[in-house]
Amino acid sequence: MPKSRILNTEILFQLLVKYLKPGIICDIGTLDATHSILLRHISKTSRIFAFEANPYNYEKILENHIPKMENIEVINKAVSNESGSLVFHIQKYSDSSDQAWMAGTSSLHQRDQEVGETEEVDVEAVRLDEFLTDHVPGMSGESIAIWIDVEGAGYEVLEGLSEIAGNIVFIQIEVETETVWKGQKLKQDVVQLMNEMGFIEVARGKHDKQHDLILLNREYFHNHRIKCMALIRTGVVFYYVRKWGGHILSNLLLAPFLGIRRRN
Repeated sequence: MPKSRILNTEILFQLLVKYLKPGIICDIGTLDATHSILLRHISKTSRIFAFEANPYNYEKILENHIPKMENIEVINKAVSNESGSLVFHIQKYSDSSDQAWMAGTSSLHQRDQEVGETEEVDVEAVRLDEFLTDHVPGMSGESIAIWIDVEGAGYEVLEGLSEIAGNIVFIQIEVETETVWKGQKLKQDVVQLMNEMGFIEVARGKHDKQHDLILLNREYFHNHRIKCMALIRTGVVFYYVRKWGGHILSNLLLAPFLGIRRRN
């Protein structure tokens, strides 16, 4: 098994989208759909589903005409391990710069420590395997990439992938090594579940308490080892380019690899 490398997982995810060419991309917890837009520029042919449970964020996405302008299917649903109605905790915050980080902290779980007022709303939840089977003709032949940023509820998203695990080529998921949200599963639980589902961890972010993982389908990796390892090593190179040269230099050098014009 390859050693999990510390790198910029967002860059590696983008490289994997560009060169492994998944037919379907799911951006789960899209917030403002910015990441989905970038992925659309990287991949012109993938069908992109952007899920956002927060109704206020979803309305802003529609107001910006993103679905039509970028050909992205935006769905106002939570993704979890069961379909039906669930309680979603919306973090309230002001427009001040010191609270801007709270925009993406709403979750199906309540935070373990209070950081301010929250609003509870009922949202419709779906299992991703059921949703894609219902909405994508010929799902059995599709390859899938999944980006998961759902503030402590990632394990439940993964549990809802079991019927399509063989179609999934790679996943990025945010994990925690210490409890941040009440009742959440931690990194070791996520890694164990994904190992049972046939995935291996190949990369991780640099922080300890909370970081992102890149997981590759074990069978796909063995069948395309040289290509996968080349992309991982390229991701390591760009990690150090960004670390020592900054965002502007890394974006300039990365753009040709992704085939896009990037804004700094």
